[in-house]
Amino acid sequence: MPELPEVETVVSILNKNARNKKIVSIDVVYPKLIKTEISLEDFKKRVSNKIINEVNRIGKYIIFDIGVDVLISHLRMEGKWYYINNLELINQKHIELIFYLDNDYMLVYHDTRKFGTINLEEKQFYKFKEPIKKLGPEPFVKEVNGLYFSNAMSKSNKYIKTVLLDQTKISGIGNIYADEILFDSKIHPENKANNLSIDNYICIYNSSKKILKRAIELGGSTISTYKAGHGISGKFQNELKVHLRKGENCFNCSNKIFKIKVNGRGTYYCEYCQIKY
Repeated sequence: MPELPEVETVVSILNKNARNKKIVSIDVVYPKLIKTEISLEDFKKRVSNKIINEVNRIGKYIIFDIGVDVLISHLRMEGKWYYINNLELINQKHIELIFYLDNDYMLVYHDTRKFGTINLEEKQFYKFKEPIKKLGPEPFVKEVNGLYFSNAMSKSNKYIKTVLLDQTKISGIGNIYADEILFDSKIHPENKANNLSIDNYICIYNSSKKILKRAIELGGSTISTYKAGHGISGKFQNELKVHLRKGENCFNCSNKIFKIKVNGRGTYYCEYCQIKY
């Protein structure tokens, strides 16, 4: 599943290729992709002949600025955007949406699982509406620090791994990076959030910024079927310390990495390096 670093990489690719291109026409292959309550004809009218001014990101959401409106894309499990001039380059069975651009290229949304979503909202209001309004800030925001993490999370009696994945508290942290952040901060994933100290939360905050920054620098993690597209593959998977390393030796203490389920999510950790309170 694409997480914040992977989505940041996708945004960079889209800006490089599709920015300032006009959407001449649209083919909505899978209408359920569009989550805004609007007819397909009205959707096409509001998006056709609009220029993609810029592509941004909020949390794991991709924001296409098309003037008065924005398109909000969430890739979910396996969604991908392709900038191509020939549909034969991809598996056409999983194409859900095609934007035909004014340079004879296409911006194609492709999703083997069909979990992805697109919303069309007015630009001046979209941050105050679903799905964006519910998102917490990212770790990189100036106002966010260890105290903010503590205030946002320490009242919960859920596992800290689960709370880290709650996008309403802090946005952008997914399963891969939650494992890596908790390993880096030496905190067991099954610690209850309300049992952690302010010092623990300062560590989690610092690790969050460090891990996500490094993952962005390396283009994210290319894991399973996720690809950033256009020949770009993430390289952070080469630096993973615990995620997907069940049974392998810990880089710090040489003991075996364990895998458990935390609220249904596969979770990797070192029971010697990560303290359980």
